Amino acid sequence: MKILVTGASGFLGQRLVSVLRAQGHDVWGVTRRSRAAQSDYDLVLDDPLEPERYANIVGQNGIETTINALAAGVDPRERDIGLLVRVNSVFPALLAAAVASAGATNFIQIGSSAEYAPLQGKGYIPEEAPLTQDKLYGGTKAAGSVLLRTVAAEVGLRACVLRLFNIYGPGEKAHRLFPSLLGRLSRGERVPLSAGSQVRDFLYVDDACLAIARMIRALPENLPVAGVYNLASGRAVSVREFALAIADAIGADRQLLAFGELAMRPDDLPYIVADTRRLDDLIGPAASITIAMAVRSILGQPGGAG
Repeated sequence: MKILVTGASGFLGQRLVSVLRAQGHDVWGVTRRSRAAQSDYDLVLDDPLEPERYANIVGQNGIETTINALAAGVDPRERDIGLLVRVNSVFPALLAAAVASAGATNFIQIGSSAEYAPLQGKGYIPEEAPLTQDKLYGGTKAAGSVLLRTVAAEVGLRACVLRLFNIYGPGEKAHRLFPSLLGRLSRGERVPLSAGSQVRDFLYVDDACLAIARMIRALPENLPVAGVYNLASGRAVSVREFALAIADAIGADRQLLAFGELAMRPDDLPYIVADTRRLDDLIGPAASITIAMAVRSILGQPGGAG
């Protein structure tokens, strides 16, 4: 299949392009950074927010499926309101309309668990859960998901939103939890942490990419597939358990994990775990790689521990 991927230089985008190409798909990866280009199919755009540029690429190459992995504000320090509204809220809908006009038939929007309003107490978050209205990143992403589906229905594009939860793996920025733990523990360094009581839904990035690949096949085969799906493991794992599993996989001393040394952030929600039954019923469970398997795989790569 011929596939266009925006945000191809990002954490998920780079891995997704590699996985799809390994499966034999023709993939056009669009990036703003020339050093991120992996093949002759990769395209560098100075302004990645011009929908007509993508329409030209789709029309000239007969591309059937577009995956939008472009996002702004993932880094909590990035709080340019105008940029987040343009990238997260408006661009997905305009992109969908443009590629549909050029002949594309399928569209996958990469969403986020941040689109949901905070859960009261413990429980699995279903796709019908209320959306946040007071968080800039989550709110702009949620608005984008709604607007995209409205436009896709208007132009006859088969579209779905995959809301990712806590994706981890190679390619994450160094300050993130997984690379920070892996790097410091591999060097025998002490790691200051919060109490680690926060419960999250961790999914290895390759599992996420393989699930997206299965969704690409499902879109043209199952007409009712359009909608919103939680892409996650559906497993509740505390940050403490996650850190201990990484330490054990490396063979590091657990005493290096300084739990309780850092205060909890005021906005650090206690429980974020997905109800994945809708996606599981369609393409099967996403999670197949354990934390220990992920660590061993990364350590086996050149420079794996960072």
